[in-house]
Amino acid sequence: MGRPKKQEHEKRSETARFRLTLAEREYIRSQAAAAGMDESEYLRARALGHSVSPARSNRADPALVTELNRIGVNVNQLAAATHMGRDFTRFWQEVGAELRGIITKVVASGS
Repeated sequence: MGRPKKQEHEKRSETARFRLTLAEREYIRSQAAAAGMDESEYLRARALGHSVSPARSNRADPALVTELNRIGVNVNQLAAATHMGRDFTRFWQEVGAELRGIITKVVASGS
């Protein structure tokens, strides 16, 4: 199944050409890349008065990933032990407290 056809008023048939210095062109390239857009999208958005924000990074802090992985291993071990009839309530509470601490760090760093 192909892409749906655009309505006539949605088609971009007009072009706008203008000259830039090398420095201006590089600036536009860097701003577009920072926003996660191609140059045309970026210029169109800016020309039409839209604000353009830098794209959020999808890269997670490696130390945070390691810490969360370690907690996940502990959770799996506790779950397996609990399913075998062992009582590890105290450890579940410790893991929960540790997770709450990490979530607080993540929320604070994301602001």
